[in-house]
Amino acid sequence: MEGIEEDEPPGKTPFFRAKNLERALKLKNLYIKFEGAGLTGTQKDRISKLHVLKAREKGYDTVSLATCGNYGASISYFANLYGMKSVVAVPQYYSGERNEEIRANGAEIIEMPAKYEDLVEYMRDQSRDNAWYDSSPGSENSEMDIEGYETIAYEIVSQLGHAPGYVSVPLGNGTTLAGIYSGFERMQRRGVIRRVPRFIGSSTPNGNPIVASWKRKSRTIIELEPQSIRETKVSEPLVAYRSYDGQKALNALYRSNGIATYIADDEMYRYSTLIEHFEMLSVLPASAASLAAVDRVINRKSEPRDIVVVLTGRNKIWTTQ
Repeated sequence: MEGIEEDEPPGKTPFFRAKNLERALKLKNLYIKFEGAGLTGTQKDRISKLHVLKAREKGYDTVSLATCGNYGASISYFANLYGMKSVVAVPQYYSGERNEEIRANGAEIIEMPAKYEDLVEYMRDQSRDNAWYDSSPGSENSEMDIEGYETIAYEIVSQLGHAPGYVSVPLGNGTTLAGIYSGFERMQRRGVIRRVPRFIGSSTPNGNPIVASWKRKSRTIIELEPQSIRETKVSEPLVAYRSYDGQKALNALYRSNGIATYIADDEMYRYSTLIEHFEMLSVLPASAASLAAVDRVINRKSEPRDIVVVLTGRNKIWTTQ
């Protein structure tokens, strides 16, 4: 943990042209922004450090949240790093493999037979009653999330030299896409870039309000019925009946003239395998939905424009450094 400064923002992840995938998929100007190079392997590090330092600054000794894995691993890592406690609620049905890591970071884990959204509300109450800092999506502290993910947009422009034509991001709560869009929008207002990229949002047909609302041509996010969603080991990070930043993500799709699409489990797995084979990156299958969506919606006959795919995972090449 040496070498990490408090005033150093998380991020600064690799960005490169994926020429092998370009040839395999017959795409042009395809770039990867690899968030799997973060300290805990996901883009969540960008917001976790901000939350933990804010919590400590405000006098809290405990950071709390509900998670299906990645965010809990990230928050517990930074809480441990900065000498704070963490309490992480996880659905009992959670099929991921990060609980052991969360415990190793010193977190208290609460496992309950409840859906993720219900746990978020449960931890909201527990945080208030126990004077914990609530870092779950949709909390009173959630402005930190958009701020944290804006940095992905700043890095893309710095690394590419200009704004791309498209940015493809998987959709769960919608926070990552909303934050990246906000970063590009800020740069456009400041005159740094001329236009905001078109956004491509992808999620699972097992249930996601953002894609469902976009496909219904609704400008207002429509929550799904809890009994209508179905979690699987592959699509679990994307499944939701309530997306806490869904309206912001939906707005971003419309304002950028974007596109939203569903990607099935077998496609997510297949594209994650392609990424590993052609670019030697191990990514979460749910993350690979962003590449699958590009392959589906990009018109190869149109004038080629730079396409950036945001991926997350736990590639051993990066995480052992």
